[in-house]
Amino acid sequence: MTQKQLFEIAENWFQQQGWKPFPFQKQTWKAFLQGKHGLLNAPTGSGKTYALWFPIVLDYIKRHPDYKTKHKKGLKAIWITPLRALSQEIKQSAERVVADLETQMTVGIRTGDTSTKERSRQKTTMPDLLITTPESLQLLLSSKGYDKVFKDCSAIVVDEWHELLGTKRGIQMELGLSRLRTVCNNLRIWGISATIGNLEQGREVLLGPNSKA
Repeated sequence: MTQKQLFEIAENWFQQQGWKPFPFQKQTWKAFLQGKHGLLNAPTGSGKTYALWFPIVLDYIKRHPDYKTKHKKGLKAIWITPLRALSQEIKQSAERVVADLETQMTVGIRTGDTSTKERSRQKTTMPDLLITTPESLQLLLSSKGYDKVFKDCSAIVVDEWHELLGTKRGIQMELGLSRLRTVCNNLRIWGISATIGNLEQGREVLLGPNSKA
């Protein structure tokens, strides 16, 4: 499937909602689908969530032309939020996209509030798209067999990067990203920020000085 066809899928969805994608959303889709890393900086409420959930799902569709009939379970993307209260909202946005595009992808949450039952279920089969926190990611990365769990993960989005940058949680996130780079076959790293003073510094801390951005 070509990029033009993938964009048409996204644009048709936006049209069905009575919306029109912003230029920054389309630029993010394009960069992500080209395999690039990046730091998205845009005002709160401008649609940053759909700027990154969409290319994650479109990339899956691109790599699995028979996605409507066949589905291989397993973790494919991680969305990090430092604010647990936003987890459900982020999950609902992802579920809306994967359902409307008729994929069989599942969406799950892993935070300190996740029930024991759900944790056990995730231990057996992780959701395709996982929303979690820096702390819960660290716990997952320290569990036995974590390399097998994360090996097919192709994207990680770090939301509210301006809240994490320069903090202990931010350093925790940097260490987690470093470990993920060693076990994921083809990982794209993206950050989201609403207010950040030095974009270049924020990008370099998140992605590393030599990352393809």
